[in-house]
Amino acid sequence: MKTKERILLGALELFNANAASEVTTNDIARALNMSPGNLYFHYKNKEQIIRELFKRLASETSLIWKPQTKLAKKNEKIQLVDFIDKNLQLYWKYRFFHRELYTLRKKDPELSKLWRAHLKKLSRLMIILYKHWVRSGYMQPIQSRDEMEFVGELLFVASNSFMQFFETVDRAPNQRTIEKAKRHIMRMLTPYLSGEVKASFEKGIL
Repeated sequence: MKTKERILLGALELFNANAASEVTTNDIARALNMSPGNLYFHYKNKEQIIRELFKRLASETSLIWKPQTKLAKKNEKIQLVDFIDKNLQLYWKYRFFHRELYTLRKKDPELSKLWRAHLKKLSRLMIILYKHWVRSGYMQPIQSRDEMEFVGELLFVASNSFMQFFETVDRAPNQRTIEKAKRHIMRMLTPYLSGEVKASFEKGIL
């Protein structure tokens, strides 16, 4: 494994276990049994490491979203629950970022720009997916643009918040934490669901 990759993976583990705001570059170097100088050769500071991890988060999110939007454009079937689950799995993988979002963005304007661009891209993809879910009978049509924006924003906020909340209240956060977050998001979406998806969720199948 290349040194840059080791640094990123080591930093991600420390950030998730503790807090990115508390972990220093010396902590990362010590955990990886390397000299601080070797770490600085690859990354000049912690902010650069965090930005690189965020780019990976954005890239891996695209790997989940883009295939779904392609299916939507072809009017092929999309599994809504599976889509939510994959996103939550990714949120869990990079949970330090969502946990410390405000602090990290405030400290690093460049990271904040990357975050806003990421949200803008996801908002465009969300519209494509939503229209497909309506056509497929998964969701009811939302007539008001304001209501549509509200639902989209609520999904982003809830996805972040549920993971943070359950991570703090669960004695040993694990896969069950993700399952709980998924069920709460589906429950929140229930008024907007329709057809088989809504019926299955209400019966406790999903």
